[in-house]
Amino acid sequence: MGDKMEPLNYFEEFLKIPRESGNEKEISNYLVEFAIENDLEYYQDKYNNVIIKRKSNNNSNEVIILQGHIDMVCTSTINYDFKNKGIDWYIEDGFYKAKNTTLGADNGIGCSIILALLANKNIKVPNIEAVFTVEEETTMLGAKMLDYSKLNGNKLISIDGTDEGIIEVSSAGMASVCVDKKLSYKDNDAKTYKITVDGLLGGHSGTDIDKKHGNAIKIIGELLYNIKDARIVTIEGGSKENVIPGECMCIFTSNENINVDNSYKNIYPTINISVESVEECAKAIDISTSRTILEFIHNLPIEVLTYNGSFPQTSLNLGVIKIEDEILKIEISIRSSNVDEEKKYIDIVNELSKDMEFKLIDRKPFFSFKENSPLRDLLIKKYMELYNKDVQLHHVHAGLEGGVFKEHIKDIDICVIAPNLYDIHSVNERVEIQSVNRVYKWLIEVLKEL
Repeated sequence: MGDKMEPLNYFEEFLKIPRESGNEKEISNYLVEFAIENDLEYYQDKYNNVIIKRKSNNNSNEVIILQGHIDMVCTSTINYDFKNKGIDWYIEDGFYKAKNTTLGADNGIGCSIILALLANKNIKVPNIEAVFTVEEETTMLGAKMLDYSKLNGNKLISIDGTDEGIIEVSSAGMASVCVDKKLSYKDNDAKTYKITVDGLLGGHSGTDIDKKHGNAIKIIGELLYNIKDARIVTIEGGSKENVIPGECMCIFTSNENINVDNSYKNIYPTINISVESVEECAKAIDISTSRTILEFIHNLPIEVLTYNGSFPQTSLNLGVIKIEDEILKIEISIRSSNVDEEKKYIDIVNELSKDMEFKLIDRKPFFSFKENSPLRDLLIKKYMELYNKDVQLHHVHAGLEGGVFKEHIKDIDICVIAPNLYDIHSVNERVEIQSVNRVYKWLIEVLKEL
Protein backbone atom coordinates (compact mmCIF):
# COMPACT_ATOMS: atom_id res chain seq x y z
CA MET A 1 0.00 0.00 0.00
CA GLY A 2 3.03 2.29 0.35
CA ASP A 3 3.03 5.68 2.05
CA LYS A 4 -0.41 6.57 0.73
CA MET A 5 -2.77 4.04 2.23
CA GLU A 6 -6.44 4.09 1.30
CA PRO A 7 -7.64 6.64 3.89
CA LEU A 8 -5.46 9.35 2.37
CA ASN A 9 -6.95 8.81 -1.07
CA TYR A 10 -10.42 9.30 0.39
CA PHE A 11 -9.23 12.31 2.34
CA GLU A 12 -8.08 13.97 -0.86
CA GLU A 13 -11.59 13.44 -2.24
CA PHE A 14 -13.01 15.06 0.91
CA LEU A 15 -10.70 18.04 0.40
CA LYS A 16 -12.27 18.69 -3.01
CA ILE A 17 -15.80 19.07 -1.63
CA PRO A 18 -17.20 22.14 0.23
CA ARG A 19 -18.48 21.04 3.64
CA GLU A 20 -18.85 23.94 6.03
CA SER A 21 -21.34 23.20 8.81
CA GLY A 22 -24.82 23.53 7.31
CA ASN A 23 -23.52 23.00 3.76
CA GLU A 24 -23.06 19.21 3.73
CA LYS A 25 -25.38 18.11 0.91
CA GLU A 26 -22.59 17.55 -1.62
CA ILE A 27 -20.37 15.54 0.73
CA SER A 28 -23.42 13.60 1.94
CA ASN A 29 -24.23 12.66 -1.65
CA TYR A 30 -20.62 11.61 -2.15
CA LEU A 31 -21.04 9.11 0.71
CA VAL A 32 -24.21 7.75 -0.90
CA GLU A 33 -22.32 7.28 -4.20
CA PHE A 34 -19.56 5.50 -2.27
CA ALA A 35 -22.10 3.10 -0.71
CA ILE A 36 -23.70 2.35 -4.08
CA GLU A 37 -20.33 1.75 -5.75
CA ASN A 38 -19.32 -0.65 -2.97
CA ASP A 39 -22.70 -2.43 -2.90
CA LEU A 40 -23.33 -1.43 0.71
CA GLU A 41 -26.63 -0.76 2.46
CA TYR A 42 -27.11 2.94 3.20
CA TYR A 43 -29.57 5.42 4.65
CA GLN A 44 -29.52 9.18 4.02
CA ASP A 45 -31.90 11.37 6.01
CA LYS A 46 -33.28 14.83 5.30
CA TYR A 47 -30.56 16.43 7.44
CA ASN A 48 -27.85 14.81 5.23
CA ASN A 49 -26.71 12.33 7.87
CA VAL A 50 -25.64 9.07 6.24
CA ILE A 51 -25.52 5.56 7.72
CA ILE A 52 -23.62 2.91 5.74
CA LYS A 53 -23.68 -0.75 6.79
CA ARG A 54 -21.24 -3.54 5.96
CA LYS A 55 -22.13 -7.09 6.95
CA SER A 56 -19.71 -9.33 8.80
CA ASN A 57 -17.47 -11.57 6.70
CA ASN A 58 -16.04 -13.51 9.66
CA ASN A 59 -19.20 -15.18 11.01
CA SER A 60 -19.38 -12.63 13.81
CA ASN A 61 -22.63 -11.43 15.33
CA GLU A 62 -20.82 -8.46 16.86
CA VAL A 63 -21.90 -4.99 15.73
CA ILE A 64 -19.53 -2.02 15.91
CA ILE A 65 -20.53 1.59 15.24
CA LEU A 66 -17.82 3.68 13.55
CA GLN A 67 -18.57 7.39 13.59
CA GLY A 68 -17.33 10.69 12.24
CA HIS A 69 -18.78 14.06 11.26
CA ILE A 70 -18.64 15.33 7.69
CA ASP A 71 -18.69 19.08 8.38
CA MET A 72 -15.70 21.27 9.22
CA VAL A 73 -14.85 24.61 10.81
CA CYS A 74 -14.13 27.14 8.05
CA THR A 75 -11.77 29.97 8.96
CA SER A 76 -9.31 31.78 6.71
CA THR A 77 -6.82 34.61 6.60
CA ILE A 78 -8.17 35.57 3.18
CA ASN A 79 -11.62 36.03 1.64
CA TYR A 80 -12.21 32.35 0.82
CA ASP A 81 -15.36 30.95 -0.81
CA PHE A 82 -15.96 27.93 1.42
CA LYS A 83 -19.50 27.54 0.09
CA ASN A 84 -18.38 26.67 -3.43
CA LYS A 85 -14.73 25.64 -3.13
CA GLY A 86 -12.87 22.75 -1.62
CA ILE A 87 -9.62 23.18 0.27
CA ASP A 88 -6.38 24.34 -1.37
CA TRP A 89 -4.06 21.77 0.21
CA TYR A 90 -0.47 20.62 -0.02
CA ILE A 91 1.88 18.12 1.62
CA GLU A 92 4.94 19.31 3.53
CA ASP A 93 7.26 17.51 5.95
CA GLY A 94 4.95 14.52 6.20
CA PHE A 95 1.79 16.54 6.87
CA TYR A 96 -1.30 17.52 4.94
CA LYS A 97 -1.72 21.30 5.26
CA ALA A 98 -3.96 24.00 3.79
CA LYS A 99 -3.10 27.35 2.22
CA ASN A 100 -4.57 30.19 4.33
CA THR A 101 -7.54 28.15 5.58
CA THR A 102 -8.50 25.42 7.98
CA LEU A 103 -7.77 21.97 6.55
CA GLY A 104 -10.85 20.09 7.70
CA ALA A 105 -8.91 17.06 8.89
CA ASP A 106 -11.25 17.52 11.83
CA ASN A 107 -13.13 15.37 10.95
CA GLY A 108 -12.50 14.58 7.30
CA ILE A 109 -9.60 12.30 8.13
CA GLY A 110 -11.71 10.25 10.55
CA CYS A 111 -14.44 9.83 7.95
CA SER A 112 -11.82 8.85 5.36
CA ILE A 113 -10.45 6.11 7.61
CA ILE A 114 -13.98 4.75 8.01
CA LEU A 115 -14.51 4.72 4.24
CA ALA A 116 -11.27 2.81 3.76
CA LEU A 117 -12.38 0.21 6.31
CA LEU A 118 -15.74 -0.17 4.61
CA ALA A 119 -14.17 -0.55 1.17
CA ASN A 120 -11.31 -2.90 2.06
CA LYS A 121 -12.58 -6.37 1.14
CA ASN A 122 -9.27 -7.96 2.14
CA ILE A 123 -9.90 -7.59 5.88
CA LYS A 124 -12.14 -9.58 8.19
CA VAL A 125 -14.71 -7.42 9.94
CA PRO A 126 -17.74 -7.74 12.22
CA ASN A 127 -20.98 -6.02 11.29
CA ILE A 128 -20.13 -2.35 10.78
CA GLU A 129 -22.58 0.51 11.14
CA ALA A 130 -20.79 3.62 9.87
CA VAL A 131 -22.45 6.86 10.93
CA PHE A 132 -21.58 10.18 9.27
CA THR A 133 -23.20 13.18 10.94
CA VAL A 134 -23.66 16.85 10.03
CA GLU A 135 -23.22 20.15 11.89
CA GLU A 136 -21.08 18.73 14.68
CA GLU A 137 -19.04 21.92 14.77
CA THR A 138 -22.08 24.12 15.38
CA THR A 139 -25.29 22.60 16.71
CA MET A 140 -24.68 18.82 16.69
CA LEU A 141 -27.96 18.75 14.76
CA GLY A 142 -26.94 15.61 12.92
CA ALA A 143 -26.36 13.53 16.04
CA LYS A 144 -29.46 14.98 17.69
CA MET A 145 -31.77 14.21 14.77
CA LEU A 146 -30.26 10.84 13.78
CA ASP A 147 -32.71 7.92 13.58
CA TYR A 148 -31.17 5.68 16.23
CA SER A 149 -33.65 2.90 15.42
CA LYS A 150 -31.44 2.26 12.36
CA LEU A 151 -28.59 1.18 14.66
CA ASN A 152 -28.16 -2.14 16.44
CA GLY A 153 -24.69 -1.69 17.93
CA ASN A 154 -23.84 -0.57 21.46
CA LYS A 155 -20.10 -0.22 20.93
CA LEU A 156 -18.95 3.05 19.35
CA ILE A 157 -15.53 4.02 18.01
CA SER A 158 -15.62 7.69 17.06
CA ILE A 159 -12.59 8.79 15.02
CA ASP A 160 -12.96 12.42 16.07
CA GLY A 161 -10.09 12.90 18.50
CA THR A 162 -6.84 14.76 17.89
CA ASP A 163 -3.98 12.54 19.14
CA GLU A 164 -2.74 9.11 18.17
CA GLY A 165 -2.29 6.65 21.01
CA ILE A 166 -4.90 8.41 23.12
CA ILE A 167 -8.43 7.21 23.81
CA GLU A 168 -10.81 9.96 24.83
CA VAL A 169 -13.04 8.44 27.48
CA SER A 170 -15.26 11.35 28.54
CA SER A 171 -16.37 14.68 27.14
CA ALA A 172 -17.70 18.05 28.21
CA GLY A 173 -21.12 19.42 27.45
CA MET A 174 -21.52 22.89 25.96
CA ALA A 175 -24.05 25.67 26.39
CA SER A 176 -24.30 28.24 23.61
CA VAL A 177 -25.27 31.75 24.71
CA CYS A 178 -26.03 34.87 22.70
CA VAL A 179 -26.16 38.35 24.24
CA ASP A 180 -27.68 41.15 22.15
CA LYS A 181 -27.90 44.90 22.67
CA LYS A 182 -29.95 47.29 20.57
CA LEU A 183 -27.77 50.28 19.80
CA SER A 184 -28.43 54.00 19.94
CA TYR A 185 -26.18 56.33 17.94
CA LYS A 186 -25.59 59.99 18.88
CA ASP A 187 -23.69 62.85 17.27
CA ASN A 188 -19.94 62.80 17.80
CA ASP A 189 -17.39 65.62 17.96
CA ALA A 190 -14.49 63.67 19.51
CA LYS A 191 -11.46 62.18 17.76
CA THR A 192 -11.97 58.83 16.02
CA TYR A 193 -9.56 55.91 16.36
CA LYS A 194 -9.18 52.38 15.07
CA ILE A 195 -7.74 49.80 17.45
CA THR A 196 -6.73 46.34 16.26
CA VAL A 197 -5.63 43.30 18.25
CA ASP A 198 -4.30 40.38 16.21
CA GLY A 199 -1.45 37.88 16.02
CA LEU A 200 -2.84 35.68 18.79
CA LEU A 201 -2.82 31.91 18.36
CA GLY A 202 -6.57 31.28 18.38
CA GLY A 203 -7.49 27.62 18.53
CA HIS A 204 -10.21 25.28 19.77
CA SER A 205 -12.25 26.66 22.65
CA GLY A 206 -12.19 23.28 24.37
CA THR A 207 -8.86 21.59 23.80
CA ASP A 208 -6.85 24.86 23.72
CA ILE A 209 -8.72 26.85 26.37
CA ASP A 210 -6.13 26.12 29.08
CA LYS A 211 -3.13 27.02 26.91
CA LYS A 212 -3.27 30.79 27.50
CA HIS A 213 -3.57 31.68 23.82
CA GLY A 214 -5.25 34.97 24.68
CA ASN A 215 -8.68 36.23 23.65
CA ALA A 216 -8.60 39.21 21.29
CA ILE A 217 -12.15 40.33 22.10
CA LYS A 218 -11.47 40.30 25.83
CA ILE A 219 -8.20 42.20 25.40
CA ILE A 220 -9.71 44.89 23.20
CA GLY A 221 -12.60 45.18 25.65
CA GLU A 222 -10.19 45.71 28.55
CA LEU A 223 -8.20 48.33 26.64
CA LEU A 224 -11.34 50.31 25.81
CA TYR A 225 -12.81 49.82 29.30
CA ASN A 226 -9.90 51.88 30.65
CA ILE A 227 -10.76 54.78 28.30
CA LYS A 228 -13.61 56.29 30.26
CA ASP A 229 -15.11 58.37 27.46
CA ALA A 230 -14.73 55.71 24.74
CA ARG A 231 -17.75 55.45 22.47
CA ILE A 232 -17.91 52.50 20.09
CA VAL A 233 -18.62 53.12 16.42
CA THR A 234 -18.21 49.54 15.27
CA ILE A 235 -16.58 46.40 16.62
CA GLU A 236 -15.87 43.02 15.07
CA GLY A 237 -13.93 40.02 16.31
CA GLY A 238 -13.93 36.23 16.24
CA SER A 239 -15.43 33.77 13.79
CA LYS A 240 -17.23 31.06 15.79
CA GLU A 241 -18.38 30.61 19.36
CA ASN A 242 -16.19 27.49 19.62
CA VAL A 243 -13.04 29.17 18.29
CA ILE A 244 -10.80 31.31 20.52
CA PRO A 245 -10.68 34.69 18.73
CA GLY A 246 -7.20 35.60 17.55
CA GLU A 247 -8.15 39.05 16.27
CA CYS A 248 -10.56 41.88 16.93
CA MET A 249 -11.04 45.40 15.56
CA CYS A 250 -12.91 48.38 16.97
CA ILE A 251 -13.48 51.93 15.73
CA PHE A 252 -14.23 54.25 18.63
CA THR A 253 -14.20 57.90 19.64
CA SER A 254 -12.47 59.58 22.56
CA ASN A 255 -11.06 62.94 23.63
CA GLU A 256 -8.18 61.23 25.45
CA ASN A 257 -4.68 60.77 24.06
CA ILE A 258 -4.58 57.08 23.19
CA ASN A 259 -1.41 55.04 23.86
CA VAL A 260 -0.79 51.40 23.01
CA ASP A 261 -0.48 49.09 26.03
CA ASN A 262 2.54 46.91 25.22
CA SER A 263 2.44 44.93 28.46
CA TYR A 264 0.37 42.21 26.80
CA LYS A 265 3.53 41.25 24.87
CA ASN A 266 4.91 39.82 28.11
CA ILE A 267 1.97 37.40 28.28
CA TYR A 268 1.31 36.77 24.58
CA PRO A 269 4.57 37.19 22.61
CA THR A 270 2.86 36.98 19.19
CA ILE A 271 0.25 39.67 19.89
CA ASN A 272 0.02 42.85 17.82
CA ILE A 273 -1.85 45.88 19.15
CA SER A 274 -2.16 48.96 17.00
CA VAL A 275 -4.04 52.25 17.38
CA GLU A 276 -4.38 54.82 14.62
CA SER A 277 -6.34 57.99 14.04
CA VAL A 278 -8.97 57.67 11.30
CA GLU A 279 -11.46 59.98 9.66
CA GLU A 280 -13.83 61.43 12.22
CA CYS A 281 -17.19 59.66 12.49
CA ALA A 282 -20.26 61.87 12.66
CA LYS A 283 -22.05 59.45 14.98
CA ALA A 284 -21.09 56.88 17.61
CA ILE A 285 -22.93 54.66 20.04
CA ASP A 286 -23.99 56.69 23.06
CA ILE A 287 -21.68 56.64 26.07
CA SER A 288 -24.11 54.77 28.32
CA THR A 289 -24.54 51.89 25.88
CA SER A 290 -20.81 51.80 25.14
CA ARG A 291 -20.06 51.52 28.86
CA THR A 292 -22.64 48.74 29.24
CA ILE A 293 -20.93 46.74 26.49
CA LEU A 294 -17.41 47.33 27.81
CA GLU A 295 -18.38 46.59 31.41
CA PHE A 296 -19.95 43.33 30.29
CA ILE A 297 -16.74 42.28 28.53
CA HIS A 298 -14.62 43.46 31.48
CA ASN A 299 -16.67 41.50 34.04
CA LEU A 300 -17.09 38.35 31.96
CA PRO A 301 -14.94 35.47 33.29
CA ILE A 302 -13.17 33.63 30.47
CA GLU A 303 -10.87 30.66 29.82
CA VAL A 304 -10.74 27.90 32.48
CA LEU A 305 -13.04 28.65 35.40
CA THR A 306 -12.64 25.46 37.44
CA TYR A 307 -10.41 22.39 37.33
CA ASN A 308 -10.94 18.76 38.31
CA GLY A 309 -7.39 18.08 39.43
CA SER A 310 -5.28 19.32 36.53
CA PHE A 311 -8.08 18.82 34.01
CA PRO A 312 -10.35 21.73 32.98
CA GLN A 313 -13.85 21.08 34.27
CA THR A 314 -15.64 24.31 33.30
CA SER A 315 -14.60 27.08 30.92
CA LEU A 316 -16.01 30.03 29.01
CA ASN A 317 -15.07 31.33 25.58
CA LEU A 318 -16.01 34.81 24.38
CA GLY A 319 -16.12 33.75 20.74
CA VAL A 320 -17.73 36.43 18.57
CA ILE A 321 -18.63 40.11 18.73
CA LYS A 322 -20.19 41.99 15.83
CA ILE A 323 -22.78 44.62 14.92
CA GLU A 324 -25.60 43.81 12.52
CA ASP A 325 -28.48 46.17 11.72
CA GLU A 326 -27.67 48.36 14.75
CA ILE A 327 -27.72 45.38 17.11
CA LEU A 328 -24.59 44.26 18.94
CA LYS A 329 -24.28 40.47 19.03
CA ILE A 330 -21.99 38.55 21.36
CA GLU A 331 -21.61 34.75 21.11
CA ILE A 332 -20.34 32.76 24.08
CA SER A 333 -19.75 29.06 24.74
CA ILE A 334 -19.69 27.52 28.21
CA ARG A 335 -18.18 24.05 28.44
CA SER A 336 -18.49 21.80 31.46
CA SER A 337 -18.50 18.19 32.57
CA ASN A 338 -20.48 19.20 35.65
CA VAL A 339 -24.17 20.02 35.26
CA ASP A 340 -24.34 22.25 38.35
CA GLU A 341 -21.33 24.31 37.30
CA GLU A 342 -22.68 24.72 33.79
CA LYS A 343 -25.92 26.12 35.23
CA LYS A 344 -23.99 28.37 37.62
CA TYR A 345 -22.04 30.08 34.85
CA ILE A 346 -25.04 30.33 32.55
CA ASP A 347 -26.71 32.22 35.41
CA ILE A 348 -23.63 34.42 35.91
CA VAL A 349 -23.60 35.43 32.23
CA ASN A 350 -27.32 36.12 32.47
CA GLU A 351 -26.79 38.38 35.51
CA LEU A 352 -23.93 40.26 33.83
CA SER A 353 -26.12 40.93 30.80
CA LYS A 354 -28.93 42.53 32.82
CA ASP A 355 -29.02 45.60 30.55
CA MET A 356 -28.81 43.44 27.43
CA GLU A 357 -30.84 40.61 25.93
CA PHE A 358 -29.69 37.15 27.08
CA LYS A 359 -30.55 34.03 25.07
CA LEU A 360 -29.61 30.43 25.82
CA ILE A 361 -29.42 29.02 22.29
CA ASP A 362 -28.46 25.39 22.81
CA ARG A 363 -27.10 22.83 25.25
CA LYS A 364 -25.12 19.77 24.24
CA PRO A 365 -24.75 16.76 26.57
CA PHE A 366 -21.55 15.12 27.80
CA PHE A 367 -20.64 11.48 28.37
CA SER A 368 -18.79 10.24 31.44
CA PHE A 369 -16.08 7.64 31.96
CA LYS A 370 -17.24 4.00 31.75
CA GLU A 371 -15.49 1.85 34.34
CA ASN A 372 -15.99 -1.45 32.49
CA SER A 373 -15.22 -1.07 28.76
CA PRO A 374 -14.34 -4.22 26.76
CA LEU A 375 -13.95 -2.04 23.67
CA ARG A 376 -11.40 0.17 25.39
CA ASP A 377 -9.52 -2.90 26.63
CA LEU A 378 -9.34 -4.29 23.08
CA LEU A 379 -8.08 -0.99 21.64
CA ILE A 380 -5.37 -0.82 24.31
CA LYS A 381 -4.33 -4.44 23.69
CA LYS A 382 -4.06 -4.09 19.91
CA TYR A 383 -2.12 -0.81 20.03
CA MET A 384 0.43 -2.40 22.35
CA GLU A 385 0.74 -5.46 20.09
CA LEU A 386 1.30 -3.30 17.01
CA TYR A 387 3.49 -0.51 18.35
CA ASN A 388 4.73 -1.66 21.76
CA LYS A 389 3.33 1.46 23.38
CA ASP A 390 0.75 2.05 26.08
CA VAL A 391 -2.40 3.92 25.15
CA GLN A 392 -3.24 6.92 27.30
CA LEU A 393 -6.77 7.61 28.52
CA HIS A 394 -7.86 11.24 28.35
CA HIS A 395 -10.85 13.15 29.61
CA VAL A 396 -11.71 15.78 27.01
CA HIS A 397 -12.78 19.35 27.65
CA ALA A 398 -14.72 19.53 24.41
CA GLY A 399 -18.13 18.59 23.13
CA LEU A 400 -18.21 15.19 21.44
CA GLU A 401 -21.14 13.56 19.71
CA GLY A 402 -20.74 10.58 22.02
CA GLY A 403 -22.72 12.60 24.54
CA VAL A 404 -25.73 12.58 22.19
CA PHE A 405 -25.29 8.88 21.34
CA LYS A 406 -25.20 8.19 25.08
CA GLU A 407 -28.68 9.69 25.44
CA HIS A 408 -30.14 7.35 22.79
CA ILE A 409 -28.31 4.01 23.11
CA LYS A 410 -28.55 2.24 26.46
CA ASP A 411 -25.24 1.29 28.11
CA ILE A 412 -23.21 2.32 25.05
CA ASP A 413 -19.45 1.74 25.21
CA ILE A 414 -17.76 4.84 23.70
CA CYS A 415 -14.12 5.29 22.71
CA VAL A 416 -12.82 8.27 20.72
CA ILE A 417 -9.53 7.95 18.85
CA ALA A 418 -7.66 9.71 16.04
CA PRO A 419 -4.37 10.14 14.21
CA ASN A 420 -2.22 13.15 15.12
CA LEU A 421 -3.95 16.42 14.28
CA TYR A 422 -2.49 19.77 15.26
CA ASP A 423 -3.96 23.29 15.60
CA ILE A 424 -7.45 22.25 14.56
CA HIS A 425 -9.98 25.03 13.91
CA SER A 426 -7.12 27.29 12.79
CA VAL A 427 -5.26 28.05 9.55
CA ASN A 428 -2.30 26.08 10.95
CA GLU A 429 -4.32 22.84 11.07
CA ARG A 430 -2.40 19.80 9.83
CA VAL A 431 -2.53 16.00 10.00
CA GLU A 432 0.42 13.61 10.13
CA ILE A 433 0.41 11.15 7.23
CA GLN A 434 2.21 8.24 8.93
CA SER A 435 -0.04 8.60 11.96
CA VAL A 436 -3.08 8.12 9.71
CA ASN A 437 -1.51 4.93 8.37
CA ARG A 438 -0.83 3.63 11.88
CA VAL A 439 -4.35 4.32 13.14
CA TYR A 440 -5.80 2.61 10.07
CA LYS A 441 -3.72 -0.52 10.78
CA TRP A 442 -4.73 -0.35 14.45
CA LEU A 443 -8.42 -0.36 13.57
CA ILE A 444 -7.99 -3.22 11.12
CA GLU A 445 -6.57 -5.36 13.94
CA VAL A 446 -9.37 -4.35 16.32
CA LEU A 447 -12.04 -5.21 13.75
CA LYS A 448 -10.43 -8.58 13.08
CA GLU A 449 -10.73 -9.54 16.74
CA LEU A 450 -14.28 -8.21 17.08
